[in-house]
Amino acid sequence: MKSNQPASSYRADSSIVIHQVQPGDAPALYDFYDALSPSSKRTFAPFGRNPTLDQYEQVVSANCNGRGDKYDLVAVQGKRIVGWGFVWDLDKQEPFFGLGVSDEYHDQGWGGRLMDNVLAAMHQRNLKRLYLTVVTDNARARHLYSQRGFVYIGEFTGSDGLPYYRMVADLDGRSSSGSV
Repeated sequence: MKSNQPASSYRADSSIVIHQVQPGDAPALYDFYDALSPSSKRTFAPFGRNPTLDQYEQVVSANCNGRGDKYDLVAVQGKRIVGWGFVWDLDKQEPFFGLGVSDEYHDQGWGGRLMDNVLAAMHQRNLKRLYLTVVTDNARARHLYSQRGFVYIGEFTGSDGLPYYRMVADLDGRSSSGSV
C-alpha cells in the first residue's frame, strides 16, 4: 500500500501507525534497536554496535526542534516501535537514508511502507538525491531499495569490517548508473 501523504500520522492498518518521531520516543527507539536480532543489528546499526539512550534523545530533539537536519518516521504498534525509517544530514550534500524493521515484521511490507512515506516527504521537500549504504549480502534490502529507484554507485569496507554497497536515488525521477 503506497501513500503519497508524508506520515505526520499515516495509519497503515488498524494496529500500526506511522508518524514522525515525537517527544518522548527516545526510550521506545532504544528498545526497538535493543530487541533486534543479532542478524538485524549486523545490517542496521545507525549508531554502531553499542548505541546510547542519549543518541536516540538527539534524534528526537533534531526532529522536534525545527533544526531540519533529520527526518525520522516510526511505525508504532501500541507504544512499541516496530519500524524506523530516516533521512539524516538533510543540511549536507549527501543526505542518507536508513531503514530498520523489527524481526517479526520482516516480509510483511513494513519496510516498503516506511520507505514510501519517507521518500514522499523528501519529494515534498524538493530533495534531489538520497544516498544509502547496504551490506552486500543483504539481498532483501537491496531488492527493496532497487524497487524504489536506488542504484549502485560503489563499494567499500565499513569500519565494522563488512563489505557495503553505496547506492543513490535521484528523487527527480532520473536514474544514475547501474544496479546490484
